[in-house]
Amino acid sequence: MPELPEVEIAARNLRRWAAGRRIERVETDPRARRIFRPATPAALSRALTGARVEEIGRAGKNLLLRLDRGGTPLGLHSHLGMTGKWIRREAGAAPPSHSRVRLALDDGAVLHYRDPRLFGRLRLVPGARFDAVPEVAALGPDPLAGPLDVGRLADALARSRLPVKVRIMDQRVLAGVGNIYASEACFRARIDPRRKARSLERAEVRRLARAVVAAMQEGIERQEGPEIAYVEEGGENPFLVYAREGERCPRGDGGRIRRLVQAQRSTYFCARCQR
Repeated sequence: MPELPEVEIAARNLRRWAAGRRIERVETDPRARRIFRPATPAALSRALTGARVEEIGRAGKNLLLRLDRGGTPLGLHSHLGMTGKWIRREAGAAPPSHSRVRLALDDGAVLHYRDPRLFGRLRLVPGARFDAVPEVAALGPDPLAGPLDVGRLADALARSRLPVKVRIMDQRVLAGVGNIYASEACFRARIDPRRKARSLERAEVRRLARAVVAAMQEGIERQEGPEIAYVEEGGENPFLVYAREGERCPRGDGGRIRRLVQAQRSTYFCARCQR
């Protein structure tokens, strides 16, 4: 499932592939109408055809494409959902499976938005006013946008009765942190994910902030490449604790990785070294 590191790699790839390019043709999968809401596939096709890609930004898990269409700015908000990814293919190459949108560029390449489960989103944003998109405007600090404000994070945790792992997945608290990296960060910080968020002391919040950034930076270094690989797709599991139930703790402390369900999501941790 794409979280901040995977979306950051998607943004970097799109910059290499599409920045400065004109979209010559747009094709959409009629079975994928839900990802275009509230617009329609036809409306997206009309709006993007002939537009030039000016800039690709990222905010948390959101890709923000700024385009120019005849001198008028236009935005495309892309959220990868659970299984979405952008893939580049040369002209004439066979499309990947579950290709929902195909953007033919003026250099002959084709960009495919692949999304098997259709939980992603492609939304037109008039005037490229991304600050008017509610889920973008509501985002908290981005862990890669600069040093995290430990005081602000401590305040956000202190106000919550939720378990710390659940709390840091709130996009209003930390933009881009999802289920995988929340588990990884708690493990790196030696914090039990079941603890109440408000129970953390300032030194623990500082450790947690460092752990979030370190886990994400490592994830980006690992993912760098032309196509993102998700663990759920059968790829190699590179994580310390995620999806490693029953395995020995990587710290070698004699503990084993446990799994529990928090907020309907799987959490992985070592009860021996995480306190």
